[in-house]
Amino acid sequence: MRIEELLIVEEIRTLKAKYCYYLDLKDWDGYAELFTLDASLITDTAVSSRGEDPMPTAETRGRPAIRKMVSEMLADATTVHQCHTPIIEITSSNTATGIWAMEDVVRMRGFHVHARGHYREQYAIQEGHWRIASLHLTRTMIDIFEGSARGPGN
Repeated sequence: MRIEELLIVEEIRTLKAKYCYYLDLKDWDGYAELFTLDASLITDTAVSSRGEDPMPTAETRGRPAIRKMVSEMLADATTVHQCHTPIIEITSSNTATGIWAMEDVVRMRGFHVHARGHYREQYAIQEGHWRIASLHLTRTMIDIFEGSARGPGN
């Protein structure tokens, strides 16, 4: 791997670290800025679907819509998000893909889960920075203490 590619990988690793940090701190402006203007976000509610009957939530498209949906869903939540062992592939000078092992804990009234799985992402340079162009969250394990895998209020 060339030094230029290592620098890109490190920028994407920092991008994902900011994703977890801003999400857990509820820094919604900082969180939203991590996405491209036309980004998409999908979460599967089936566990270990491996692409079979994933039961995805509706796609949320666009930076403002992602900010609104996530900030409203987690407004009253205490969360911990961690991402590990990324597989990052540079696909062009301004695009890349990544798969991250993840673990999250989400606690709020009527909903408490501890889950593990993977973020499958695409990245692009926009406004001079690497940003998340698409995010698809799949889970391999969910410990549900209260509520359901479909999220709060479902």
